[in-house]
Amino acid sequence: MIMRSLPPFVLLCCLLVVGCTRLQPAAVSDPTGVGSRKPLTIAQFGHIFLYLPLYVALDNGYFNDEGLDVKLISTGGDEKTFAAVSSGNAQFGVADPTFTAIAREHGQGGKVVASVVNGVPFWGVAFRDDIKPIHDVTKLAGLRIATFTAPSTNYTVIKEILQNKGRPIKAKIVQGAPTGSIVAMVKANQADIAMELEPAASIAVSQGAHVVLSLQKEFGDFAITGLTVADYYHDQNGDTIRSVVKALARAMKYIHGNFNGTIEIAKKEFPEVDDSILRAALRRMLDEGTIPSTPVMTKEAWDKAILLRRRTGDIKGDGSFETNVNMKFAHDVTQ
Repeated sequence: MIMRSLPPFVLLCCLLVVGCTRLQPAAVSDPTGVGSRKPLTIAQFGHIFLYLPLYVALDNGYFNDEGLDVKLISTGGDEKTFAAVSSGNAQFGVADPTFTAIAREHGQGGKVVASVVNGVPFWGVAFRDDIKPIHDVTKLAGLRIATFTAPSTNYTVIKEILQNKGRPIKAKIVQGAPTGSIVAMVKANQADIAMELEPAASIAVSQGAHVVLSLQKEFGDFAITGLTVADYYHDQNGDTIRSVVKALARAMKYIHGNFNGTIEIAKKEFPEVDDSILRAALRRMLDEGTIPSTPVMTKEAWDKAILLRRRTGDIKGDGSFETNVNMKFAHDVTQ
């Protein structure tokens, strides 16, 4: 979910997506076998804990149940994910959904057909005992806040908070790579707070940090990660889109209703992370609504994300919900 400048869309026709791939295993409930199912590629930013609905749908065989044989590819970038969708290297993309609107301004439009992650999923962790939980963002004054490098979503939302609607807060943003380095910066006294994703935030807590800031609470509903398709695919493959969204809806229902079962899937997907960390991370995400209960993306969430994109200059037009988002499939499968 890292914001990067969109490459020229003339390059889309020659895009080569190089990433890790994964085939969905055949489900016992499918007596006809893999060969009878429709092959489908979903491009994702990367193998990220936040994308649990996608992995639950895979591991529980929900895509199989819809007659789909799903393969994942990881692209390493939001713009690369939508470029893979636009060029036909993937039929679906899981990444920052606003790239559909950004791409449209470059002549390559798409549609967001489901929400995958809801809200801004960054938590501020601090090791200093004198830094207490921050409920008023003006209390960030005088602190050094570590974020991923600009123009990442992490950096951009903190910059937005510090602008404080025209009443700037005098705090310093310290930038670092999104590979665990920003927590190390706090430990080295190069920053006071690190803005981390899960499970990195829970790992830091296990090492003695405490959560002092939740961007989910600051921004509320916010379109941070969605399921996207190209316009041409949207217009020609409604049944397949409905099937994919239905599988994600089942996964979200499972996550919200079966905590321990979800942890078992998370352990399979992220074996390098301790069980207690996964439990803490999943609990925080559920408690704050980061994992949505349905794949429906609201207009309010979309408008907030587009407004931030306008302020950063990534979008010049209105990026309207009506043009770039279609929640019909999501509503159909959740009624």
